[in-house]
Amino acid sequence: MAVIARVSMWTAWCAAVVLAGCDASTTTSTSESDTYVKILYDGKPLANVQVLLKQTADGTPLARAITNERGLAFVAELPSPEPEDYVVAMESISDGGWMLNPSVMKKFSDSLRLKPFSESPQQTIELPRRAVQSLVSNH
Repeated sequence: MAVIARVSMWTAWCAAVVLAGCDASTTTSTSESDTYVKILYDGKPLANVQVLLKQTADGTPLARAITNERGLAFVAELPSPEPEDYVVAMESISDGGWMLNPSVMKKFSDSLRLKPFSESPQQTIELPRRAVQSLVSNH
């Protein structure tokens, strides 16, 4: 009986360590929240936007992230060293009846630059009027 009690206590202790370990991994993901881009449209957060950070407009993405329901795109991995500024491209990945207007976004993105995240870890992009267009027809 004493052996069974010790095994049960050992099992309970191991389970507590495992659960505590899960909490530690949650803390790790919280540190990712230090670096993000916030996307706003009409003053409100916009979800399901893929944000691509590049060194040049026609270059390959150095980093990418997707906005959540709060409009935050957490950038997990950045190049080292970072460029002087980032060229930003955005794509809608939603099937929720809207998309980013390509002509408005092209013109907007041509001049849009973000600072290195080592200088400014939280940056906000306010999309211009007509940047979002509905895919639902109004018949």
